Amino acid sequence: MTLPATDPAGRPRSRIANLIVRGRPTLSPLTLKIVVATFLLATANATFFARLNDYLGDRTLLVALASVLAWASILFSLSLFTLPSLVRPVLALGLILGAVASHFQDRLGVVIDRDMLQNAVNTTGNESRHLMTWDFLSHLVLFGLIPAGLVLWTRAKPMVWWKHALHYPVAIVLSLAVFAGAIMTDYRTFSSMFREQREITSSVLPLTPIAGAVRLAKQTLVTSTLVAEPIGQDARKGARLASAGKPTLTLVVVGETARAQNWSLGTYDRPTNPELARRDIVYLDNVTSCGTSTAVSMPCMFAHYGMENHSQTASRSYQNLLDLFSQTGFDVQWFDNNTGSLGVAARIPETRFQLSDSPEACAMGECTDMVFLPTLDKLLSSITKDTVIVYHQIGSHGPAYYMRYPESFRPFPDDCRSADFGKCRPEQIVNAYDNTIAYTDLFLATLIDRMAAQDRVAASMLYVSDHGESLGEGGIYLHAAPYFMAPEVQTRVPMVLWTSPAYRAAMGLDQACVKTRAAERAGHVSHDAVFHTLLGLADVETALHNPDLDLTTGCHG
Repeated sequence: MTLPATDPAGRPRSRIANLIVRGRPTLSPLTLKIVVATFLLATANATFFARLNDYLGDRTLLVALASVLAWASILFSLSLFTLPSLVRPVLALGLILGAVASHFQDRLGVVIDRDMLQNAVNTTGNESRHLMTWDFLSHLVLFGLIPAGLVLWTRAKPMVWWKHALHYPVAIVLSLAVFAGAIMTDYRTFSSMFREQREITSSVLPLTPIAGAVRLAKQTLVTSTLVAEPIGQDARKGARLASAGKPTLTLVVVGETARAQNWSLGTYDRPTNPELARRDIVYLDNVTSCGTSTAVSMPCMFAHYGMENHSQTASRSYQNLLDLFSQTGFDVQWFDNNTGSLGVAARIPETRFQLSDSPEACAMGECTDMVFLPTLDKLLSSITKDTVIVYHQIGSHGPAYYMRYPESFRPFPDDCRSADFGKCRPEQIVNAYDNTIAYTDLFLATLIDRMAAQDRVAASMLYVSDHGESLGEGGIYLHAAPYFMAPEVQTRVPMVLWTSPAYRAAMGLDQACVKTRAAERAGHVSHDAVFHTLLGLADVETALHNPDLDLTTGCHG
């Protein structure tokens, strides 16, 4: 066919434009879907093939058949959304999604499922910036943007409308038929793999992020119409609180990404907690987190129904512990140096720090947790009623661990000074992470000292991290792994309880008793203890209180 010398607007075509137009391939929708699915299988699924080979070993035929199953799954997931008028745009987006997901899965070992996508929605600009490394950008361009551009460049094969529309069901039926045929060749092996090796099936890209996006959209739609039901309407202040003689302060510090394995108050052999070790605290080393991400754990630890019953729907269906405190007559406030309260503080005042709030703490362009200190000083000098305060730390949030502490504070000096782990040795990554733990240790000790140095408020503090962190063990970094496959370093977190002498006197609390109870409960404490321990700590009586989960039970004289 001879191309016209002018474009549709009547302008003369340049020689380059003619070459570009002449070189455009003409493909049917089904052919284009097959090409894209094959490309994604080959370029976005290195982790899938690695895990598959680890599981099936040298059983070459089964590896090939499992690859066909993955290909059919990819084709099916793409075909569901490629309506006749959206084929090329959807396939282009699928290529970009596959490139993004494969980079983080292959480099960091993360799974881009619903919870990870929820984390992405909640992430801050600074967090996103740290993930935009040159390695990521080059991978995105090579395996996402360029292939997406090529897909958009192709021309649709001319055909009557009904034939064009027929490609939609044909692609779905073809993918299902190929999947069924492949799985029936060895149903026993593959059904067992689907049931017991979910880390393999969850690594098929872009199937998992597409399914996660659908689940997230469904969850958002359901929860957006929910109205939180009040809880603990029978709650009232106890007799000890009423006769304390001075206002009380219950400070809750929600830690970020602190794993118990790197706390020297436990069994870690590096001195990451020298300051807390010199304070009279109660430490719990083996606390099980509700989830592996902030979006899961934080709402869960303030909920009354327990971690086994937690879901986003449940957390939006009920008010939480902070609402209970507020309705009982406490002044309740939330201060945040992270991603916000994620709805936990929806009905109480919430303050998120800005760089201008503390030039010293925010000198590196992001605020370290010392930004909280002026608010504590102000509160201690002005509190006139019983108060509950929540501090949500930035703590040990990665991958830019080096941004969580000032450069002058580096007890482990050979640390990774980049958010791109590929530029650092494993020991440098650990050093940077351990510096964040040591800085949290200093931060908590500073809070304790400032509360202990005054006598107008009876103060107590409960610290607990939201989840842990992977530092390269098993090829996994960061957090938010699906709970069924999460390593213990992501689900075992530290907890610290401190009470001032004035608080112990007012509440008749026996510190030795609390330490004994914590030791007896070692290994059997979870995030569920937060709700009930804070009720006991603040002397609030309600039928929701479970004494078995309260670390202070039996220790009030």
